[in-house]
Amino acid sequence: MSPSSDPAGGRGTGPATASASRAESTDPVRALLLRGGRVAGPTGTAVRDVLVVGAQVVAVDADLPGVRLPGVPVTEVDLAGRLVLPALVDQHSHPTGGGGGGGPHTQNLPIRFEQYTTAGIGTVVGCLGHDTVVRTHEALLARVRALRAQGLTGYLFTGEIGHPPATLTGDVRRDLALFDEVRGVKAAVGEVGAVGTVDELRRLAGAVARGSRTGGKPPVLHLHLGPDRRGVDLVARAVADGLVPAAMVTVTHVNWNPDVLAAAIDLAHAGVGVDVTACIRPDYFPGAVPPHRAVAELLDRVPVEQVTVTSDAGGAHPHDGALVPHRPVLLLDVLRHCLADRVAPPHLLAAVFAGNAARRLGLTGVGTVTPGGRADLLVVDGSGREPITLLLGGRTVVEAGVPTVTDPVGDPPAPDPVEAPV
Repeated sequence: MSPSSDPAGGRGTGPATASASRAESTDPVRALLLRGGRVAGPTGTAVRDVLVVGAQVVAVDADLPGVRLPGVPVTEVDLAGRLVLPALVDQHSHPTGGGGGGGPHTQNLPIRFEQYTTAGIGTVVGCLGHDTVVRTHEALLARVRALRAQGLTGYLFTGEIGHPPATLTGDVRRDLALFDEVRGVKAAVGEVGAVGTVDELRRLAGAVARGSRTGGKPPVLHLHLGPDRRGVDLVARAVADGLVPAAMVTVTHVNWNPDVLAAAIDLAHAGVGVDVTACIRPDYFPGAVPPHRAVAELLDRVPVEQVTVTSDAGGAHPHDGALVPHRPVLLLDVLRHCLADRVAPPHLLAAVFAGNAARRLGLTGVGTVTPGGRADLLVVDGSGREPITLLLGGRTVVEAGVPTVTDPVGDPPAPDPVEAPV
């Protein structure tokens, strides 16, 4: 896309552009007609034109005629056959920074707005991990609201690795009932100090179900797995006994190793969601299943609607005496490899990287490219090699890999490296 294609009225970087994004509702309405892209729909991918007016997709059709809207400027852009996917939905990230398990010097920094957008991410669900002393739910909620103000769709999970969990209000049910931003509970199994018995898991699931009903949202229990089978086996017992409804559970980090992945496949057959983690890869964690290969194996063996991929951005791992941070762009790397290896047709990858998570979390308007939805659109070439363009709410925030909207605070970091599939 060219600079003139920006429905917000032009390009810019730095605080001025971020301020403009916060005042988006006062900007004049503009329209964008994307022609000739290969649009990933619910059942397939086909060449379609996409009309965006303001923040919404209003039409997707094989050959839209020239559009004239009284008082609304319309810009046409030829996508020349590039893929149009929904912006990625990252349902497991640490926007306030993760890590810290090795002492204060191992704490990672907060994640900037443009680090998410240059990774093709339009929706972020933040969570906490081992550290709920320095990093609190209050700080996480504030960071989510800051990302929302800049244009991302942002939510969070209450809870943590430890059990009983730290929360915003002191009670899982109150968090779910009182805060729209809270879309579920993160907990852990198979870790020291985590949920350790079927009865503990049952009680936690009951609290999630009751709080979610009160808050008018689907019950979501997002479970961190450790690198051995103990956690998976505990979940399997709880689901098999009927004590925890499978449909409310997602297990994440399923690609720690082939043994955990195989056990997670069995859980998926019982109805549990299975989530591949982009930063769990052999060069970071020896013995891990490469994320794109884990996606391929899962899609070969379980229903596509059970499979998601997340970044787990914000953590870090030690390497040669230094800490290697886990960036949101790792999620885009997995998508690129899936496209290059033709792991699945683009419309199924759109479900795995966006639609399935949105559906499980009860989010409407994101995760699909359909009329009436929010215009969060990821434009990428079919091979996964070229720079991306990203629209959020109809506004171009990344163009040809370069962020056009940046965080208003602090100096922007060097661009995150993007791995081109070979």
